Amino acid sequence: MVMKLLITGITSLPGYKTVIEGIEKNHEIVGIYHEKIPDLKIKLIKADLTNKMLTQDIIIKEKPDAIIHIAGMGDVDNCEVEKEKCFNSNYLSTLNIVKVSNAFNIHMIYLSTDYVFDGQKGNYKENETPNPINYYGLTKLLGESSVKTLTNYAIVRTSTIYGIGIGRSNFAMYLINKLKNGEEIKAVVDQFTSPTNTTLLAKALIEIAEKRLIGVFHVGGERLSRYEFAVKLAEKMGFDTDLIRKTYINEMKWKAKRPIDSSLNFDNTKKFIDINFYETENALNILKSEYYSLKVEKDN
Repeated sequence: MVMKLLITGITSLPGYKTVIEGIEKNHEIVGIYHEKIPDLKIKLIKADLTNKMLTQDIIIKEKPDAIIHIAGMGDVDNCEVEKEKCFNSNYLSTLNIVKVSNAFNIHMIYLSTDYVFDGQKGNYKENETPNPINYYGLTKLLGESSVKTLTNYAIVRTSTIYGIGIGRSNFAMYLINKLKNGEEIKAVVDQFTSPTNTTLLAKALIEIAEKRLIGVFHVGGERLSRYEFAVKLAEKMGFDTDLIRKTYINEMKWKAKRPIDSSLNFDNTKKFIDINFYETENALNILKSEYYSLKVEKDN
């Protein structure tokens, strides 16, 4: 069934990829962007989602079957410094969408984060109690709380998003750009997440919309340290793994605290989602294919 999907944050990597996946599934896509105009052949609307009336007017006019809310401030360190901007971007905009979604019973899908957890245990299930240790995680949790006031919602927590495309730099592209030039990099060995291929995340988001799934879902990859992920990526791409140096979380000059182990458990999500979003081998194969496809396009 063809759906009308309103997707926010389409100039981010996950937003862009979700639009592409929606187009490939023949859905009607309306994309919301804030500043830079994206190169996408869909209906584009420029909007500041912290503006309550503007946000509600857009949604009422477009009448989407579902809203996939990806927009937000994702730089963890900047969130610690620019707290008001982070609050408005991650919570206030979400609240504005929630209010109109509730009034018109629109299925709202909210992209959240593993950083709602404190990282004391790892392998977190959807029903475990969040306890964020940085401001970014707090604002995303506030967003979750507002979304949970709806009856027709899905919260998708993910982790360390990476991939080929647009948006701000991500760890995988940083690694590729350094290692292909023979430059050494440092990667933390004692912080664990569930690195997530953005193409697979996008497929999961569209599938959740199509199936109108309700509840909280974890989507991501296998539990890995940044060092382990860097080595696996280097091996897959044929780069020299000796260029990857170990470092530790207490040596990093981050402004915001990071959870030691915010890895996610996917047992529940696997019951509902058909795609293999969780195996690192599959995810890195997709990354490699997309990287060389893009390289060929640029070379031509």
